[in-house]
Amino acid sequence: MTVNKLILAAACAAFAVTANAQEEPVTASIALGYVGTTGNTDTTTFNTEMLLTLRTENWTHNGRFQGLGAQENDVTTAERYYLEEKSDYNIDDIQYVYGKGTYTDDRFSGFDYQAMLGAGYGRHLIRRDDFELQAFGGLGYRENAIRNGDNVGEGVVSLGESLTWRISDNAAVTQSVTTDIGEELTVSKFDIGLETNIVGNITTKIAFQARHISEVPLGTEKTDTMTSVSLVYTF
Repeated sequence: MTVNKLILAAACAAFAVTANAQEEPVTASIALGYVGTTGNTDTTTFNTEMLLTLRTENWTHNGRFQGLGAQENDVTTAERYYLEEKSDYNIDDIQYVYGKGTYTDDRFSGFDYQAMLGAGYGRHLIRRDDFELQAFGGLGYRENAIRNGDNVGEGVVSLGESLTWRISDNAAVTQSVTTDIGEELTVSKFDIGLETNIVGNITTKIAFQARHISEVPLGTEKTDTMTSVSLVYTF
């Protein structure tokens, strides 16, 4: 898929987020990053992240979409999409049970896609106005669709943690680690980001992400990383 198509997909997702915002109590943000060069080498790199949180009396629903596209001299060099939905049912102020689904489509990973469904138990270890830390774990099922190969399904044990640290009224750090351990392979992901307010609902975000797969098809790397600088609009 070209970068132009990725931008169109981001616009459609943004419209969907706005529509939901009119119907339910919602926190949402859209982050966009772009780098382009011309001259001896024409390059275009585009990344986007959309976050959506819906809260009711007993439920918290968190959705995420991430997209990355890169071209060099009209040749696609990177294309990746990630979808995640995690719904928490609050037992009390500290404990919750959850259901979670993820889908990863990375053209250059050696997999057609990787999809997982799971459920488990979570706990807020620290919950203050300026600092939140939670951990969760559960069981699930993952399907690994190998490009030009067979689909491999397996049970997984999932572990994870996430934190938000509000350094000041204008800056916050977010960080998360997840690992899905299966008999065939283990997928681990690390995210960290720093958001700083510019004006109103607009912030800048500096982020780093690393994704490691313990076993990959021949000719592909086990670890992918991405460093990005984006503008974020929150509403």
